[in-house]
Amino acid sequence: MKPTFITIVCATLLAVGATCWLSAGEPPRKTPYPKATPPPPPSPIYTPSREPAPTAREIARAARNHNDMLAKAIERSLVARNPQQRETAFTFLLPELLQVEPARVVTMVSRQEPGETRDALRNQVAQIWITSDREAAVAWIKSLEGSEQRDTAEVAVSMLASYAPDQAIEVADQFGIGRDNGYLEHLAQIWAETDIAAATRWAESQADNPQSEQLRARIDQVRAAHDRRDEAQ
Repeated sequence: MKPTFITIVCATLLAVGATCWLSAGEPPRKTPYPKATPPPPPSPIYTPSREPAPTAREIARAARNHNDMLAKAIERSLVARNPQQRETAFTFLLPELLQVEPARVVTMVSRQEPGETRDALRNQVAQIWITSDREAAVAWIKSLEGSEQRDTAEVAVSMLASYAPDQAIEVADQFGIGRDNGYLEHLAQIWAETDIAAATRWAESQADNPQSEQLRARIDQVRAAHDRRDEAQ
């Protein structure tokens, strides 16, 4: 007798059920993860480089040549009077040369004739140098004379005021600027309105004198205004 379709289906279901029942009794298998392979030991064979290592004299000569190229490129940008070329030189080349050979930059400024080119280069040097080496920049500004010194100091103070008001006040007092026109009082007020906690800490750390009292009073005004707003809320 041939098996019917229903008989075949029932047999299949019984076989599948038996398999599932037997599998349920077995503990679940954990998937084994391979362990990390340790790195190979260093090779005892050292292959020497075919290119000779540069000597100290060659390294120094290459550095001088590189600085020469930087200086020439900056000076070309000043003569060309191309705004884009000058901007590129001031943004990328001047900071590098100022970092590796500041004396050459100082000489470059002193060689410029009075006028727009000298002013632009001098002010750019002041902005870059005051943020990277404040003491060296202040010493250089003090070496300038007359209105050039004051103008350069104002540029440096303005640059510092954007991120370090306490340093800006200190540098301004070294050159006697910002007290006669209310600039430092305004700076103290803006600082207090932006970060009253930092401005208050600075004011409390200052010695009692007319200069600090002048700025402390402006900071106290801002703090009192903050307190009144907090009470009103």
